[in-house]
Amino acid sequence: MHSPHEVYQNELKAKYKPYGWALWEPDSGNPNNRVSVGDIGFISDGRFVRIFNIRLKRDDPKQCGHGVPEGYYPIEPPLFSKRWLESGDYHSNSVRMTQEDGMRVYRSKGRGKTGAVLHLPNEAYFEDFIGSASSRIQEYLGQNAKKFYDFAKNFAKNHFPDTDIKDVILVTGYSVVTSWAAAVFLDKNVGAKLASQELPKVFQIQSVVLGHVNLTSTDPSFYSKDDNHSVDHYIYIRGFQVVKPGSIQPFGVPPSRCVHDPPGLRCR
Repeated sequence: MHSPHEVYQNELKAKYKPYGWALWEPDSGNPNNRVSVGDIGFISDGRFVRIFNIRLKRDDPKQCGHGVPEGYYPIEPPLFSKRWLESGDYHSNSVRMTQEDGMRVYRSKGRGKTGAVLHLPNEAYFEDFIGSASSRIQEYLGQNAKKFYDFAKNFAKNHFPDTDIKDVILVTGYSVVTSWAAAVFLDKNVGAKLASQELPKVFQIQSVVLGHVNLTSTDPSFYSKDDNHSVDHYIYIRGFQVVKPGSIQPFGVPPSRCVHDPPGLRCR
């Protein structure tokens, strides 16, 4: 049986592929080590682990403190685009949502089906390299893929011995929120599983039973957008994955202009 973070990522990716990879553990685990565009790292148990950032010099104090590969050099920082994702419910095709007695009720459409739900009380902030920089970033990654891949694998072996990383990720975009709720449906024996992230007191879990989960907010206006990211919950990352040296695959869509944004996204 797949783990909750694998089900969550795969189910949401199938429906919302342009948004990138959904992180089951959006909290970086360290308020001083936030996910940033240009990060090299990997996913462990649903959380993105940062190793170093290609926009920074090797001795920059903002580097992650894990060192950089031999022969490393930074890339000239591309321009950014900033967008917002509308609030609401984002769930896989195997899940349906209804309103019952003031509560959101999510149900699997069939027993034994896996599914995933991401609920955003309000809009999420998106930041990406602009799409026109994609070819330059991919060229840079191609020149350095083997050294980055080997460095990351060695880092994981020493610091995350129980994690078998299958690919190394270069982050070219992310989505951040200050409040969220998530759930997955695993199978008919397990039912609903909730993310471990502690929710605000005004956003309460009413019940969890086999096959559905109820969520409600006693104050729908509690969420406020924070452009300074003082509370950093990274719900999506986008970029390139190095499956093996010489094999580089993009995931998520960093648009070059607003008119090409996926549904639900808008520029300001």
